[in-house]
Amino acid sequence: MTEDIWNLFKNHKTATSGYTLKEAIVCATEFDNQHVGIYAGDADCYEDFSAVFHPLILDYHNLPPNFTHTPNMDFTKLTDKIHDESPIESTRIRVARNILGYGLSPGITRT
Repeated sequence: MTEDIWNLFKNHKTATSGYTLKEAIVCATEFDNQHVGIYAGDADCYEDFSAVFHPLILDYHNLPPNFTHTPNMDFTKLTDKIHDESPIESTRIRVARNILGYGLSPGITRT
């Protein structure tokens, strides 16, 4: 976080839940033992605060600067065969998504 980026976003609130950059980074500013320290309060955070989120996401996932995600929801491309030489012994898949227009867990509201 630079002073210029902070000054750019310090008064901004997201449209969905009114989430602020201050709320997004509270774990990093209040605790010194956080792995990431920033949490999106709603989907708008990723766009509104992209100058903060995007570089962190790329770094966290070790992705190149020009990376863009291209979803592929074609289930026919899934296979049920795990190769015997695979080093994977177990895995867990968790899918969690909010309903469009509502905050994510940190920014959820009653309305």
